Amino acid sequence: MNETISFGYHKYEFDEYGVTIEVNRFKPERSELWAYVTIEADLGKHPNMEEPHVLLQRQNLSNGTAKSRLAKVLNERIFLGEGIWDGIVELICTRSLRRHWEGAKMVQIGKKPKRKEIPYLLYPIIRKDAPCIIYGTGGIGKSYVSLYFSMLVQHNISKGRLAPRQANVLYLDWESGEDDLNERLSALNKGLGIDSELNYRYCHLPLSDDIDTISQMIVEGDIGLVVVDAKGAAIGGQINEAKETMQMYNALRSLNVTSLIVDHVSKESNDGPIGSIYNLNEARNVWEMRANNVAGDGKSKIGLYHRKTNVGKRHESFGLEFNFIEDEYKIIDVVTVTESDVKDDPITRKGLTDPERIEEFLKREVNYFPDGTVEYKTFSGPEIAAELGMKEGTVRTRLSDHAGVRWERRGPNEWAYLEPKTIETYTHNNGVGGYHSISKEEEVEVKW
Repeated sequence: MNETISFGYHKYEFDEYGVTIEVNRFKPERSELWAYVTIEADLGKHPNMEEPHVLLQRQNLSNGTAKSRLAKVLNERIFLGEGIWDGIVELICTRSLRRHWEGAKMVQIGKKPKRKEIPYLLYPIIRKDAPCIIYGTGGIGKSYVSLYFSMLVQHNISKGRLAPRQANVLYLDWESGEDDLNERLSALNKGLGIDSELNYRYCHLPLSDDIDTISQMIVEGDIGLVVVDAKGAAIGGQINEAKETMQMYNALRSLNVTSLIVDHVSKESNDGPIGSIYNLNEARNVWEMRANNVAGDGKSKIGLYHRKTNVGKRHESFGLEFNFIEDEYKIIDVVTVTESDVKDDPITRKGLTDPERIEEFLKREVNYFPDGTVEYKTFSGPEIAAELGMKEGTVRTRLSDHAGVRWERRGPNEWAYLEPKTIETYTHNNGVGGYHSISKEEEVEVKW
């Protein structure tokens, strides 16, 4: 017998008898455990059967009488030998019952070797074996970005700083539709010069209610990354409810795979993903996304900002520029993606931290003299606050915190950009055909 076990999905293959049994949708009722049992036959070993289907029914796995009735029915439908079905039914009911009870095994921790590197499925965005979030306002291209990341992981393609570790991807879509996502993927394919497909599923039920079917897809497709697009619909619209949020994260955890969750921001605040505080607490890696979509030029400048990690230091912000090329019918046909600097665009600059925004403003304000010399302009705290739309108290604190490092004081409340000290770097082989320059001050190495 070959046995495949995943949370909520058990599969037993009896090659010697030519039958396969699937057990899923477990539900405890009173003191008993019920589940749906599906049985199919191999027509090569059972040529007298017209189709593989043998049985599909809800079954009590705990009750002896119920198991005996099931064995009797199966013996009448497909005879395997005297008493064979009694043994098979007892075996699959007992094993499924015990697997459902036991959960994860107890292990010893505290003396395991310390990790020297952090595993990623897509460095630096998607941490392996952890829920990760990309969030931003509506209509800025989050689905395009998540599709792009999915393609890099599925086909092990490195682009700029984005370095993947190959895994099969399952894209769970609650917002768009098969045709929309197919056309976007096709355009990205042309931009990358590849011919690829992704596992896709149109979803309408809350994820926790659909987890048995998704679990089966994970097993059958050998899936390593699940994309949830988007969280609000995946929890049934109860975005502010802790219970629904935790049900989604617990369901994802039961799959034992990496997940990328696409999320929105609150209308009242852009400080984090929308909804219950447990949304931010449960995610292990969180990135904010902003965009400057200039009408008519066919380009979208994306900024990505690392807002949370539970391991190591936060990564520096970076940008992606999406270029949308239309066909003769004005329909998007090709999408190319290149890495960019978030500091080069006035909209994406707003997503930088307060010190970064102040530094970038001062850095760009320069006096040029006839003799060819240059000098950084001087600004007061209130002037900087007005230019950047920040509170004067916040600017005053940040200026004091980083004086002599990012900028210099030229008067009681006058400041100018200060050229940074050179930080020695080394080139790190990312193990997937590329190199990345990393400061020697970086706290934690990464696994590619």
